Amino acid sequence: MSRYDVVLQGGEVLDPASGRWGRFDVAFAGDTIAAIEEDVEPQAPELAVRVDGCLVVPGLVDFHVHAFETVGESVSPDEMCLGRGTTTVADAGTAGANLFGAFRRLTGSSRTRVLAWLNLSTIGQVDIRVGELLAMPHADVDAAIATARAHPDLIVGLKARLSSYVVGGTCKPVLRLLREAADATGLPIMVHIGDTGEPLPEVLAYLRPGDVVTHILTGRKFGILGGDGKIIPEVFEARKRGIVFDASRGRNHEAFPVLQAAVEQGLLPDTISTDITRYTARNPAFGLPLMATHLLSFGVPLEEVVARITINPARVMRRPNLGRLEPGGIGDATVLRLEEGKFALHDVDERVRWTDRRLIAVGVVRAGAYMPLTPVDNS
Repeated sequence: MSRYDVVLQGGEVLDPASGRWGRFDVAFAGDTIAAIEEDVEPQAPELAVRVDGCLVVPGLVDFHVHAFETVGESVSPDEMCLGRGTTTVADAGTAGANLFGAFRRLTGSSRTRVLAWLNLSTIGQVDIRVGELLAMPHADVDAAIATARAHPDLIVGLKARLSSYVVGGTCKPVLRLLREAADATGLPIMVHIGDTGEPLPEVLAYLRPGDVVTHILTGRKFGILGGDGKIIPEVFEARKRGIVFDASRGRNHEAFPVLQAAVEQGLLPDTISTDITRYTARNPAFGLPLMATHLLSFGVPLEEVVARITINPARVMRRPNLGRLEPGGIGDATVLRLEEGKFALHDVDERVRWTDRRLIAVGVVRAGAYMPLTPVDNS
């Protein structure tokens, strides 16, 4: 009999990467999925975890967080991400070149898998009261290139916030430097929109296939909608070119009217992320399952939602071995429960939307160990 560290029994496996959807047991040995079969018998009863009535999905991937604990507004990835159902995160620019060595040392001991988008600013987001790119000497292309090349196992791309409170009245000088660094390293870039100095089409002109526009559901100035409430045509053109659109909420960037327009007009976000910080983490339910519930409430099919928090962000980060459940693959999994009832959802402007079902994370498997989670009211 094979040796397993844990076996999830009786759950409904949903893996968008492979198309597998049905009742299976999933066995884990160390950091590897050992078997996905109709019936898997563990060597000892204590290694079996009954997950009847639950979904077993790939370990959730949140590729826009702030997890450089003790720096800026960052959170503990183990407490606020793994503890809420996410097994892999990518810090989105808390660290720039001058802090990346410290970032590597601090996050290296995390149980959560932690990757990073490197901030173009050498100082990163150490204090968000002052924009990290208001002083252009901090936008050091050579330092960004050298740091990205020195840490290819952790750095998945380059990041810049383009709002006027970060870069000043125009974002174009930063975009030009960001493009230069990305072209030199061959890495994608992530740009934060909302309240930019230039309209979105002028930002999109700098982007290449695989680059990411985050905060696409923002209700702030120069988002994806025109004055007529229609998605601007340049957004659809950019998607055809291979630009990735990420629905990251954060503190200020999810408006239900924009989400409704995106769903109705055929622009589903490619990925969903949280942009979790100490401020948003005060809500104990704030996490990917809550963001996924928001999309479900607008009629997006469950399998489409799960893809946007598993395999889609993994592919964008060029880590396609993550975000999937397959024998011999990485042994991360999240156990979700789809509850029925009457639940209130809130956007960043305190609009309220009612839904009759929600996703709750009840457990995770990471590195051969199962960790039960305590569900909270994710309203």
